[in-house]
Amino acid sequence: MVANLHRIIRDKTFLVTLFLAVLALSLGTVHLSDIDLKTILALLSLMVTIAIYEKLHLLRYIANVIIEKCQSIRAIVMVILLFSFFGAMLFTNDVAILTLIPIVFNIRKQVKLPTIGVVSLMTVYANLGSAMTPFGNPQNLYLVSYFHLDILAFLKLSLPIGFISLATLFIVLFGFSKAKIGVVKTPHIDIYLKQVVVLGVTTFVVLLGVLSVISIWFALVASLACAIWIKGEIVAEVDYGIILTFINFFIIVGAVSRIPLIHDFLSTYMTHNSSVFASSVGMSQVISNVPAAVLLSKFTDHVAPLYIGVTVGGLGTFIASLANLLALRQYQAFAHDGTVKKFVRQFTLINVIYLVVFFGIGFVLVTI
Repeated sequence: MVANLHRIIRDKTFLVTLFLAVLALSLGTVHLSDIDLKTILALLSLMVTIAIYEKLHLLRYIANVIIEKCQSIRAIVMVILLFSFFGAMLFTNDVAILTLIPIVFNIRKQVKLPTIGVVSLMTVYANLGSAMTPFGNPQNLYLVSYFHLDILAFLKLSLPIGFISLATLFIVLFGFSKAKIGVVKTPHIDIYLKQVVVLGVTTFVVLLGVLSVISIWFALVASLACAIWIKGEIVAEVDYGIILTFINFFIIVGAVSRIPLIHDFLSTYMTHNSSVFASSVGMSQVISNVPAAVLLSKFTDHVAPLYIGVTVGGLGTFIASLANLLALRQYQAFAHDGTVKKFVRQFTLINVIYLVVFFGIGFVLVTI
């Protein structure tokens, strides 16, 4: 727990949002109802569950088993990108990035892998994949809670852009070599069936809570009970800084949305699908897609362009998505060859290209 407190204190995102939240409290009007308790509890339930997966190294085990069967660079990249896409869909974009970047650097020691390009694309598809489910990323959790979307209503929004994203994934694979390689060796990981079964049941219960089929409080208790049963220290290792950052987001947005100039402008401007979409994309580039979703939801009932806008808005700058910043931090932690600046340039270029392409795709989707 002490280590967790130190991590929170050093978390620049939390500190910046805390400063802005304090400023908002002193200068603006904030209501207790601005904090969406359902979203906070759903996020906490998911984070505890995700921490269990990380402790058991289950996702890394699955990825390793598949990668060991790959016989070319293209096959390895395909597995990494598909695992990133579907892993983010089921376990959030952050988990996909945290799981796969160490694997990428382990593979690089054995074969000539274009690491910067792979990590950049992996992050792009983690963001796009996470958009496919209500629990794939924080903004989806919020939008589902705020607009009271059931699973079918959400999938109606997410499936079109999801299929298009998956199609672009297979297209980009043609840029990688099909040359044969030797067997890639991965670290041995022990998996215990009883723990996996209990975790599977717990995950199902948590997802029922996130989807409002059962009480979110029951889902939270189930996740905590599973964590304590598997290893009590897991509860202390959860990154509570993300929860606190979210509370800061809600406070900031509550105050900002009541500033007369901003309130009047957004109330007037956010009336058409195209303007909601463009605002969501643009604001995500500046303040990140999570606070953009929270702020703009106060001024529109056009959920489709808002959802597509913050999904596309997660591409582009490092600020656009918290997952982008996580990828940068992970690359800095594992790359010891002085290539961080090169990574920043190539990551930004690749993301901007995807942003332009998906802005066009998103605009078509919200205007047809």
